[in-house]
Amino acid sequence: MKTLFEIVLFEDCGNQWSLSRPMLSMILISEEMFSNLRAQILSSQPTDQQQRLSLCFDKLMADITRSLDQKNRDKFSNNLTRFRNEFRTR
Repeated sequence: MKTLFEIVLFEDCGNQWSLSRPMLSMILISEEMFSNLRAQILSSQPTDQQQRLSLCFDKLMADITRSLDQKNRDKFSNNLTRFRNEFRTR
């Protein structure tokens, strides 16, 4: 999960859609791991950016349910694209 987030956030990744499917599955399987990873990523960012980036993480999971149905996966994919764009805006 960490590697996928690093690719999405810090590398030029043209196709987040292909990464979003396994990312959602891993987040749903281990919400604790996702919470820990979120905290780790936030703490590695400048202090003045952490609150804004925390909101990005909140938006990533906005309206996401604990299911892998098509509508939920599509919503997560859209949220992931928005998350990446907002996270990378400084």
